[in-house]
Amino acid sequence: MASHHTSFEQLYKSYYPKLMGYALLLLKNDEAHDAVQEVFFDVLKKSKKNKINESTLNAYLYKAVQNKCVDAIRHKTVKEQYASAAGKKILQMESEYFYASRNEIEDALFAQELQEQIDSAIEMLPPKGKQVFKLYFEHGKTAKEIASIMEISRSTVENHIYDCIKTLRKKLVN
Repeated sequence: MASHHTSFEQLYKSYYPKLMGYALLLLKNDEAHDAVQEVFFDVLKKSKKNKINESTLNAYLYKAVQNKCVDAIRHKTVKEQYASAAGKKILQMESEYFYASRNEIEDALFAQELQEQIDSAIEMLPPKGKQVFKLYFEHGKTAKEIASIMEISRSTVENHIYDCIKTLRKKLVN
């Protein structure tokens, strides 16, 4: 049982920053955090019942986060009676493509294409912004740790993170 716990912990540490970065492109911070946490909770429940298929794990996690984000946007839309432009676009994409097929190969290709788009958009960020973004989302460093590493103020780090998310959201959602 200890190895199951350790493997889940490793999975969490490895994927959380990437999935959180993706969710933040679609939702606000608290909502994104909730969506990613729900996916990990689902994975934990699933892993206790069945073995997780590691060959499709990456695609599964991104697809699950995307679905949670769409659900959150749909809930917000119903609650507020309108969706943001990004929400409408995601709902349209969902209805046209994502639920058209549950094919694992298509899901894997989508996840790979999505990751390539995210990586490409990250590479287009200004150098300091890109460095902050990678330290925060890929390496899981806190704003305080990044400030110390880069010898800049914590508020500057937070501004870089905010600007990067805003820029990536524009590039990937519009």
